[in-house]
Amino acid sequence: MENIRHLLEAREEQLMKIKKEKEISLASAPEGTLRVCSHGNRMQYFLRNDPKDFSGRYLGKKDRHIAQALAQKDYDEKVLKAVGKELKAIQKYLDALPETCAEDIYEKLHKARKELVHPLLKPESQYVKDWQEVVYQGKSFWEDSPIHYTGKNERVRSKSEVMIADQLAMEGIPYHYEYPMDLKGWGVVYPDFTILNIKNRKEVYWEHLGRMDDSGYAEMAVKKIDMYEQHGIYPGENLILTYETKKYPLNLKQVQRKIQKYLK
Repeated sequence: MENIRHLLEAREEQLMKIKKEKEISLASAPEGTLRVCSHGNRMQYFLRNDPKDFSGRYLGKKDRHIAQALAQKDYDEKVLKAVGKELKAIQKYLDALPETCAEDIYEKLHKARKELVHPLLKPESQYVKDWQEVVYQGKSFWEDSPIHYTGKNERVRSKSEVMIADQLAMEGIPYHYEYPMDLKGWGVVYPDFTILNIKNRKEVYWEHLGRMDDSGYAEMAVKKIDMYEQHGIYPGENLILTYETKKYPLNLKQVQRKIQKYLK
């Protein structure tokens, strides 16, 4: 229920910003309305200051800024009206929202009762715990592979992956390193990080492309991204990508931006 309330309050905040912007814009909008009609293959614009004057004053090329301002005014008025309706609906829903929804009942039960029932939705803490405790076999390391360990004593393949892993851990974001994923027509692949987005209980993948100045590596990276997209995994949605070259190494600020953008 808290998630629903959070989403509604976030939308309410967004709408309030839009409302303020449009009210400021309309305060300086010109008087009158815009009439648009076609004349052959051209569109013509007319300024109407009097509702009884259907035709209005013709706006030529030199008056195009007036037509644009009037069109923007009409658009802003419609947006403001829609925003007002949605804000009222959100407030009405929030006012009527019960303190406890069906999924919350389990958390209010006595511990002894919890052991006897199957909840509609597994509690968040238990869901995260179960997700993290899954046992799996990651990709093996070559004997001459560089040795890098994270703060959680996990072996990874580069200093950049140490940076990503440690930052995820610091932010309390659950992840698996090189968790196997079987993609139809491709076989088993090992994303660098498989991450649990706790808010929606969905998995997000993070690939760090660390040698983009190597042409052969870059070609494989492009092929890998295409492979992900063929299976419904898209950059900016459920796939996070970071890149680096020898000249432009990955830095902590970049990692933090990605986490704030996609996982918070």
